[in-house]
Amino acid sequence: MKNIISGFGLLCALGENIAAISENLYRQEVWPQYPKDRLESSFAGEYPVFCIDKNIWENKKAQESFSWIFLKKALDEALICAQIDRDSLKNMRVGVCIGTSVDASFNCFDFYRQWIKGEPNISLRPLEKYLKYSLAKEVLKYLNVSGISQTIVTACASSTDAIGIGSLWIQEDLCDIVFCGGADELSIIPYTGFIKLMVASKNACRPFDKNRSGINLGEGAAALVLESEANFKKRKAHKYGFVLGYGTACDAYHLTSPAPDGRGLRRALDFAIKSAKISKDDIAFINAHGTASIDNDLVEGKVYNEILNNIPVEATKSLTGHCLGAAGAVEACLTLISLNNSKICKTKNFQEVDEKINLRPVCKDMHIDNSKAALSASLSFGGLNSVLVLGGQAYE
Repeated sequence: MKNIISGFGLLCALGENIAAISENLYRQEVWPQYPKDRLESSFAGEYPVFCIDKNIWENKKAQESFSWIFLKKALDEALICAQIDRDSLKNMRVGVCIGTSVDASFNCFDFYRQWIKGEPNISLRPLEKYLKYSLAKEVLKYLNVSGISQTIVTACASSTDAIGIGSLWIQEDLCDIVFCGGADELSIIPYTGFIKLMVASKNACRPFDKNRSGINLGEGAAALVLESEANFKKRKAHKYGFVLGYGTACDAYHLTSPAPDGRGLRRALDFAIKSAKISKDDIAFINAHGTASIDNDLVEGKVYNEILNNIPVEATKSLTGHCLGAAGAVEACLTLISLNNSKICKTKNFQEVDEKINLRPVCKDMHIDNSKAALSASLSFGGLNSVLVLGGQAYE
């Protein structure tokens, strides 16, 4: 597998485009905020989150989801980056594969609240839209093309899987070009849900730190344009990197906790590395799932120590929060930025090694060999583990 990335777009708490995020990734002048203006919850003044800037969504229409607004902006940037004229897509076999969680699951909450209260004359239109809605199909409509489309909902691994599946479509010669990625928004259900699971933190998250106290949620969107080599050469486009490999595995251990032995992650890593046809020596760094939850960091750190020891580890959720279904695509783009800058950023807030893990993530900005590959990992509810192998512009 070696599919070309000819464009990408990104927005998250670090900024609203690739250029701003590429600077802020190393400046790290970002902190979680209290979501009092977005979420009606008694917890909104206790548990901070990483939000998208209000100017992105303040003119949101009633029928639009936050996730769609975020994804549309990331997609517009990716189209410009890839120098794609929408009319030209009509001569290509197009695929769209988008990962999400909240957008596919919790955008009928207002209807449910009205129904449970027994309010009279409730309109069924929100329910009808909910049942028919697909974020991937919205992208097809927006591009005004027909083609393969799939919305992936595998919790925190959703958009990692979307990128992996999209790359397989090209590999199997089903598509010439695939628009893939993910989008998710802050919502009252996951916000209160993570708090009640007792894995949310009242402070800024500290991935892999001995004194970590849980996650901060985040939101965002990322869009990548993947192309076959033949289509890329025909368009004479610019190259930003490669999707080199993809692996996924389910440990089937618990609804919310990873298997303590890390067997699912081990298999996903093995599948991804083998599909990329690389060895451990070809890996420049790992962008870890790194949520700062007690169990997740423990398992993830142990696996890296045992099978990928001495490879630098970064945890970008310390800068973006956990963007749920969008997390994998957001982190894939951050991984690509790091590869193309030949530099990975420090893991913010890390101070003390946890002796149970014995893993120290990168604690200061570090130069890397940009001709090597990088791993981007997602560990999800339901025991799902997915890994991408990415190469930058200089990958050999």
